[in-house]
Amino acid sequence: MKNFSYIVPKFRILYFLLAIILASILIVPKTYASDHHEDIDLFKLFLRVFTEAEKKYVDEIDKDQLMDSALKGMLNSLDPYSTYLSEEDFEEMDIDTKGFYGGLGLEVTLDDNGFVRIVSPIDDTPGSRAGLISGDYITGIDGEDVYGMSLDEAVDMMRGYANTSIILTIYRDGDDAPFDVEIVREIIQITPVKFELLEDNIGYIRISSFNDIADKKIVSAVKEINKKSGNNIKGFIIDIRNNPGGLLDQAIKVTDLFLDKGEIVSTKTRDQSRKQRFFAKKGDITNGAEIIIITNGGSASASEIFAGALGDNKRATVIGTKTFGKGSVQSIIPLGSGDGAIRLTTGKYYTPNDTSIDKVGIMPLYIIENQITDVDSEDLQLIYAKKLINSRYRLRTLRD
Repeated sequence: MKNFSYIVPKFRILYFLLAIILASILIVPKTYASDHHEDIDLFKLFLRVFTEAEKKYVDEIDKDQLMDSALKGMLNSLDPYSTYLSEEDFEEMDIDTKGFYGGLGLEVTLDDNGFVRIVSPIDDTPGSRAGLISGDYITGIDGEDVYGMSLDEAVDMMRGYANTSIILTIYRDGDDAPFDVEIVREIIQITPVKFELLEDNIGYIRISSFNDIADKKIVSAVKEINKKSGNNIKGFIIDIRNNPGGLLDQAIKVTDLFLDKGEIVSTKTRDQSRKQRFFAKKGDITNGAEIIIITNGGSASASEIFAGALGDNKRATVIGTKTFGKGSVQSIIPLGSGDGAIRLTTGKYYTPNDTSIDKVGIMPLYIIENQITDVDSEDLQLIYAKKLINSRYRLRTLRD
C-alpha cells in the first residue's frame, strides 16, 4: 500500500472531493453509482501521475508548485477566466477592485487561440500613455514568448515594483511586424469617474472603471454638472470607451441611477432554469434628461451591462463601435483551511432583451468610427454625441 503521508496540504482539496464522492455512492441510487466510480478512477489517475512525477523526475520537485500548476492548468483549460487561486492570490484578489495596485494599467484577456490580447488600457496609466490600444496583442514580455502562458502567468509577469521597466512586444492588426514598447511600472490608482460641463450646457461623464466607489462618484458628478449649468442641462454624454468593466454590483447600482423602472441584467447558469434577474428602483438622478452613451471595442463586462440595460430600456442612445463581448460571470469559491479558492465561470450575462453579451458584445444604434491618430485629431464620436443632444433638444423645444 502506498504511503501518502508526505502529501502537500493542497491535496486536502482532492481528498475532500474524493470523500464526498465515496459518501454519495453509499446513499444515491445505483443508476448514479457508475458515474461516481468514473470520478474516483480519474482522481486515482491524478494521484498516480503526481506520485510518479514526484518520484522519478530528473530534478527535485517543489510539490506545492507542481500542485498549483496542476490545479491552474485544469481550470484554465475551461476558459481564460477560470483558475485556481493560492492562498496568497486569494488574499490579494481585491486589489484591482479597490482601485490601487502596481503595474501597467492594462486589462487583458486570453483569446480563443491562446494569445494575450489587450481589452483596454485604463485612463492615465503607463499602458495608455505608451499608446497601447484595445485589440493589441502582447506577444512577448521582456523577450520571453507569452504564447502558451495562462492569463494569470502573463499578468504576474507584467506586474512588479513601481519605477521598474518592462518591455512588451506588441502586434497590432494592420502592421507588418511586431514592435517593442518599454514601459515603466507605476502604482496604479484608478480614478473611476471624471466629468465636466461642455459648451451648450451638455454634461460629460467619463467612467473608466466600475470599481467600488463608482456609483458615489457619479452621483456627485451629476449634482456638480447640474449646479454649474444652473439646472439647465440639455443632456448627458456618458463615455465608457476603453472601460474594461469591474464589479457586477456596481454595474447594477450605476445603471439604476439612470432608470425609474425596468430590468437591468439577468444571469443564467448551466441550469437554464436558474435565472437571477436585477431590476431598477424608482429614482432617475437626471430626471429623464437625454443620455448618449459612447462605446468602443475596449468597453467590456460591466460596461456592456450598463450600455445594454440603458439601450434596451430606451433610456439612452448608444453610439460608437461594437463593445468587446465579455459577458461571463465568475464566482469566487473559497476552499477553506488555507487552501485558497477557485475562480470559476458559473454563468453568463443577458441584457433586458434576453441577448447574451458573451463573445457578441453590444452593437450601438449609430456606428461612428473614430480615427484618432494623435492628440490633435478630432474625436468624431464625441462630436456626434454633442450634435445628437443639441438636435434632440431643439426638437423637444419646438414641441413644447
